[in-house]
Amino acid sequence: MSNPIRLPDIFPPHIADRGRHYFDHGQVLEIRETAAGRYQAIVRGSAMYSVWLKLDKGLRIQSGGCDCPYDDACKHMAALWYALRARLETQGVSQSLVDLLARADEAALRKMLLRLAEDETVRERLTAFLQPEKREEIYQQQVKQMFARAGYDYYDAMDLGIKVQDWLGEVAQDGEAAVADALPLLMPRLIRAYERMDDSDGILADAIDGAVELLDQTTRENAPESLIRCLDKCLKDDRYFEYGDSGYKLYHIRARIWQQNGQWRVWQKYVDTRLAKVDEWNSKFWAMARWQLFQAQGDDTGAQDWFERHLYLPEFRKIAVAQAVGQQNWAEAERLLREGMALAGAKGHLGTLHDWKLQLFAVMQQTGADIRALAEDLAFHKDDFSLPHYQAWKATFSEAEWPAEFERLLARLAKSAWLSAEILQHEQKFDLLLSVLKQYAGLSLATLDHFSPSFPEPYHAQIVDCYLTVFDKEISKAHTRKQYRQLAKQLKMLASRYPKQQAVNAFAAEIKVQNNIKPRRPALLEEWERVGF
Repeated sequence: MSNPIRLPDIFPPHIADRGRHYFDHGQVLEIRETAAGRYQAIVRGSAMYSVWLKLDKGLRIQSGGCDCPYDDACKHMAALWYALRARLETQGVSQSLVDLLARADEAALRKMLLRLAEDETVRERLTAFLQPEKREEIYQQQVKQMFARAGYDYYDAMDLGIKVQDWLGEVAQDGEAAVADALPLLMPRLIRAYERMDDSDGILADAIDGAVELLDQTTRENAPESLIRCLDKCLKDDRYFEYGDSGYKLYHIRARIWQQNGQWRVWQKYVDTRLAKVDEWNSKFWAMARWQLFQAQGDDTGAQDWFERHLYLPEFRKIAVAQAVGQQNWAEAERLLREGMALAGAKGHLGTLHDWKLQLFAVMQQTGADIRALAEDLAFHKDDFSLPHYQAWKATFSEAEWPAEFERLLARLAKSAWLSAEILQHEQKFDLLLSVLKQYAGLSLATLDHFSPSFPEPYHAQIVDCYLTVFDKEISKAHTRKQYRQLAKQLKMLASRYPKQQAVNAFAAEIKVQNNIKPRRPALLEEWERVGF
């Protein structure tokens, strides 16, 4: 298209840049049209986020959303918009570039390349491609330029991370020999920058991951000596292990090469050195690495002895439990799990203890053992409510026993409003649930959103009253346009959810009156108008 459609103004420049970066790096996945003009996709960021946009024929955004923590129009939504624009702009193209180049005049192509080479970046890429002997010198200069202007704050880190990832993409296109020249120049500077910069958004970490992934791909077969030396230098640098998990990824690459080359002693020496210097937490990884080394060597006796001596580590015990379960040796599985529970309890590792209990519950269900005490423990773990375990616990009581036990349960949980509300919601005790919510000191819009859908229509007026009480408090505390906008949207959604309850519109009107007199809040009034109040 001769006039590309511009990104809507709802995205601030830095959000738009991040969205474009995600699109350029192929992080928009599984695009599908769910209705006319409505598109949904998965965008890979720090996690996998579900994103949707509703567009008109001019690609203007009518509405949209994302399940990431960001409140406003986010980089994932911008990434999807760029992907949809690219799809539109490529529609109707009848010939591929390959076909056009095949028919082009050689002299005309040279002329075009010379014109393109007026751009310094293009000129350097062409020179590196046509004169491989100068490639390392060119890359060295490019790396120096990238890091020369790098500051320390969040925006500097984001800018550098994007530049590095773009540069790595270009290097990868130039082939494996180019990668072998580029990565040894980049890695030391990149880890040093990561150590000193504010990488709150994870862009530099993404750049390191991209470099490691490129290194992995390039050493799959006939690893270049320059990259092996680069790997060895990185593995001696503790920063790769201290900041994120890139060090462990680098180790797996080097271990593969050691195994391919049969370099068992060098491999063993590195793992043993790591085991001797790390703390208990990191020793889990290296103990497992040592066991895997035994297996790679075919030393079954050494592997078995090492495995049995390290059953105190959860990673090894999980494997032993899985083997026992696979063999349906329920007694051995239960023994291993109870032993693991005792170890975790003694060390205060409550998360591991809970994991062992979950697995023990599954094993005891297989054997028909008495699960009442364990099911109750799991059903009310901390302040979390587990419905499957609650149901399993409830099933251990007869119909005659349950009413009295239920009363005792509510009495025990009297100080835990959330757990009580979860149970009452499941049991459909709506009068009691409403009472608990009204008395709940931590009642919020999110809490009401969680419980309100379960209430039948006769309770809607009372639920709306609860909502409006919370809205009144939230509006009085709000002081920024962003907060006003969010509250206006939430109040409008409440009106849509309960159209028969006129109290919502009356409340909205009263808020407008209150804030139209001194001290006025014009920003709040504008946001009220924007949603139609």
